[in-house]
Amino acid sequence: MKKHIRAVLCAATATAAVLTVPAAARAVAPFTQGSGARTVTTAQTETTASRAQTGPAASAAPTASTENQKAFLSFDHVAAANVVSLAYPDTVVSGYITVHDPRTGSTKPFTGAFTARTGSVITQLATDARGRFESRVTVSGAENGDGEDSYKTSLHLAAEADGARGETSVPVPVGAVTARIALDSPTLTGPYGTDARVGGTVTWESADGTWQPVPAGAAISAGGATARTDDAGRFTVVQPFRGDTTWKTQDNTPWLSTTNMNVTVDTTAGTAFTDFTAEADADENVKVKARFERGEIPAGVTSLTVDVQYSPDGETGWTTRRSVDVATVPGTNAPARVETTLHYPGPGFVRMQYAGTPDVHGSATPAVRAVRTPTAVPVFNAAPGPVGKGGPIAVAGKLTRREQAWEPFASQTVHYYFRPAGETAWTLMGSSRTDADGAFAGEFTAERTGFWTARYAPADATHFQAASRVAEVVVTP
Repeated sequence: MKKHIRAVLCAATATAAVLTVPAAARAVAPFTQGSGARTVTTAQTETTASRAQTGPAASAAPTASTENQKAFLSFDHVAAANVVSLAYPDTVVSGYITVHDPRTGSTKPFTGAFTARTGSVITQLATDARGRFESRVTVSGAENGDGEDSYKTSLHLAAEADGARGETSVPVPVGAVTARIALDSPTLTGPYGTDARVGGTVTWESADGTWQPVPAGAAISAGGATARTDDAGRFTVVQPFRGDTTWKTQDNTPWLSTTNMNVTVDTTAGTAFTDFTAEADADENVKVKARFERGEIPAGVTSLTVDVQYSPDGETGWTTRRSVDVATVPGTNAPARVETTLHYPGPGFVRMQYAGTPDVHGSATPAVRAVRTPTAVPVFNAAPGPVGKGGPIAVAGKLTRREQAWEPFASQTVHYYFRPAGETAWTLMGSSRTDADGAFAGEFTAERTGFWTARYAPADATHFQAASRVAEVVVTP
């Protein structure tokens, strides 16, 4: 059905070219009042083409609903003259542009320059004294259709003057030309999870019988993925091997009529990682997780070993810090969720890797930087000791962090905890903020002999938490 419609439009293209394109603008008769399309950017008072041609309408007194509205432009009776194709890419677009002022109810012709855009090609056009335009526009031949199986493109018109703006889209029928896809290879072989590349060249038959590269930007699909042609008509569709199958290669553009080409895909044993994350938490651990896919696995394989690795720079010096065995069966396996935790190895990068064997292709995740800034409470005291019950206990210390070197960590909240002698549970007693030198201090009433400590916890999202030493204070009766 698709090719039948294209054949009809292609015939219409040739006819339209003979009747209209060589005659350029002269082939288009002036539009009569009441015909064609009218587009405005904002719904306002109706304005006819005849008013646009004869001059502004009589001014009307402003009302409360119009006095604060802004002037705008409308495109009236806009149309394109003919079907376009790669063989005949020109059309003539015509219509009127009117300036509306809702504050007075007046209209006048728009006179001046405006633009017509088709794909990435922009053409400068202009109206005459009546606000009318009738101009040739050349399409690029690489625009998408206006929808799936829609054999037309659009000209996007836009004009602006003194803060007033208007725009509209004009549908233009597209006639498909005969084209062909030449594949680099009709077969592809590769390990599961690796990139398969369907490459080739697309050409179209011109009127003199020669075959020319299609314009840059033509959409070509293979197995559901899409790529666009370059200036030489070349394309490369990239998607992963996911099993033995056949990929249909075809054009996804209204400009071409091609014969679908099949690519036979032969997938061998391999693995792939997706959705990998690595996050350092406040307790100096790195939590890593990923989806691990295994396909076309040969008989006899019961598990694959995934290594969690660390590198200071993310490129060299990878060392394995933890390994996880993933149960695997022959054939294609459901994705496994691999999760584990390792002690923070220092600032640097983390990845997961399956090293592979001669029978099963290996894979690795991207390197992810997992880092937090270390913090410490190097100084902490609780005094005096001993102290009488009911007397004051002063706690004080300093919070630091290590960037290039250890430095004071200001404007952070430090919490104080107390544990009575002979007990195991800590009780939160209060908190305070560090000053510019990272110093903190608090005062409490002595009740029982016990132990005091200060903690930078919870920490923010970029720092590790820290705890001070434990200081004992003896309380006497």
